[in-house]
Amino acid sequence: MDVFEAARDGDLAAVRAALDAGFDVAAVDEQGWSLLHRAATGAEADPARAAAVLAALLDAGAPVEHPGGDGRTALYLAAEFSQSPEAVELLIARGADPDITDGHGNHVTVNAWAPEVAALLAAAAGVGPPAPDEPGPAPERKLSRAEWRAAKKRIGEVLAGLDAAGFVALADTGTTQSDGFDDCSEAAGERGRGPDGLVGFCYYTRQDAARARKTGHLLLAFWGAPDGSTRKMEHAGELVVRAFRGAGFPVDWNGAGDSRPSVDLTG
Repeated sequence: MDVFEAARDGDLAAVRAALDAGFDVAAVDEQGWSLLHRAATGAEADPARAAAVLAALLDAGAPVEHPGGDGRTALYLAAEFSQSPEAVELLIARGADPDITDGHGNHVTVNAWAPEVAALLAAAAGVGPPAPDEPGPAPERKLSRAEWRAAKKRIGEVLAGLDAAGFVALADTGTTQSDGFDDCSEAAGERGRGPDGLVGFCYYTRQDAARARKTGHLLLAFWGAPDGSTRKMEHAGELVVRAFRGAGFPVDWNGAGDSRPSVDLTG
């Protein structure tokens, strides 16, 4: 197995064997990600195994603050992929800076998957808590396969309408918000749409889809062209929320450009 895959899969024995054989702990793969980055993404499948691999890599001298291919550190990835705090706690304890943003200016607390992880990072960074991503008063409920299929069809119709109205609107794209943003940027280029010819982006990721199936609430990501300014972000958000509400979806959103609308799929 490739050592980068082993790090991602939480295969501690394989990673240690590679290091013992002289593999450079600071090496990066073709995407610019280090072993520490790949181990951090493994927190999605098994946070405890990921933390064990991260500890071994750090013990071997892995640079904790190395920026990956798009500028995200291992801590940023751990926050995006972790459903529990083990990997994030370990990286902070080993010196990782919790007060960080990605290449698009999103603070790590905003992109953290789990509220527990976001709160941990906010406390460590000494910043205010992130804008709440939790749904409003509607209760959470796991969706059946049939309910999710039906919801996806309705969501797809709304996204198609937004696309026709000048957005790049993608469903189930990428794993993290940064991945989804990059996919939208690529799609805009393929369609010949520059920033001045766009209203913005609207999308949800595979992480968002997995959470929606468990809770009945889908978190949307959006961006306002051409510059992501506060005014453009709020305008784009208003258009996105209006489109979903117009299709009969209850949507909880506080109107801020840095807050993600939550679409209620339980009705």
